[in-house]
Amino acid sequence: MSENRLLKYSKFIEIMYIAVILILILLNCSTAQVATCTDDANNNVDWFLVYKPPNVVSSNIIKSAVNPVWAQSARNVNDDNGHSIARTLAHFTANNGDIKVLAYSDDPPNLPPRNEKSKAKGVLLVHSGADDEAAWFVHTVPKFLAHLGGYSWPATETAKGHMFLCLSLSKANLNSVAKAIRYQEPYIYANNLPAALLNLHNELSNLVTGVEVRVTPFLEHAKFTTKAAANIEAFGKHTKSFADTRSKSICKGQYQLRKIASPMQFAGSQVSREADSAKWAVVDGKNTVCLTTNDYKVGEKKIPGAAVCLENAGLYNAFSTAAEFLFGLQNIVTLKDTLLDCWGVSTPL
Repeated sequence: MSENRLLKYSKFIEIMYIAVILILILLNCSTAQVATCTDDANNNVDWFLVYKPPNVVSSNIIKSAVNPVWAQSARNVNDDNGHSIARTLAHFTANNGDIKVLAYSDDPPNLPPRNEKSKAKGVLLVHSGADDEAAWFVHTVPKFLAHLGGYSWPATETAKGHMFLCLSLSKANLNSVAKAIRYQEPYIYANNLPAALLNLHNELSNLVTGVEVRVTPFLEHAKFTTKAAANIEAFGKHTKSFADTRSKSICKGQYQLRKIASPMQFAGSQVSREADSAKWAVVDGKNTVCLTTNDYKVGEKKIPGAAVCLENAGLYNAFSTAAEFLFGLQNIVTLKDTLLDCWGVSTPL
């Protein structure tokens, strides 16, 4: 091959190489950037719950499906890739211009405990463009989820059991979610929600700017649906609700919840309540499961409270298996007094 032809061939190879690199860059940039719940396989899902038993980093997931059941997570919770939590929060732990975020916790990562009153912990993801996408992620883990700090699991929390709930939402429900969170008096440790978005959602703006709750009742009970129309009820209990007779009056009802014995069989594991920070309840007669970040102690009636409840028959059945371990009829309680009683508990689940 002549020197001239060899030079032309080398130039051709160089041009093709550059073209391939450009195509790969374009493909990467065009990958969908979504603000939704995502499962282990990176599929968008309407909702999921993940449970991590005490003393392990493995977990189980139950997600929206025709017949939802518990399944082993593909990866451990301390893996930064391939787990539903890491995938869902990928646009929170790393920068993404299209996905805006708000995160709150009484004990955020890389900071000392910030709020001794509220136990609320969670993240909001919102697509900043025209896509009608948002997600609400609620969890029970201290020192978890640093904004733009990469995904990292706090090793000190491995000894405890923890639970995680993710809901895929339409932006129309952001006000309902934000108002419920605001009544929980959260400490916001990360926020880049743009002014244009806040102008469209007044309650979201109130949450971000710290507008105080001044008008009774000091309880918020929001009802909305996920993207796929699963019924959600979100509760927020303000500190002032303890002394507010109107708040107490709206908390009375006839729902029955079960207090669960220890140890219990849950998601394939035998779990001691004492080692478990996952806080949940099943609501008899409503096919509903509730997750809260409070400890269900009598003293916590005077602090802000939160509960997020999801109605789904399959989910209810999966949780009811654990709730079958009862002490007796004296453990059936009705809704009364403060919102903690509305959730049907006065001792740990």
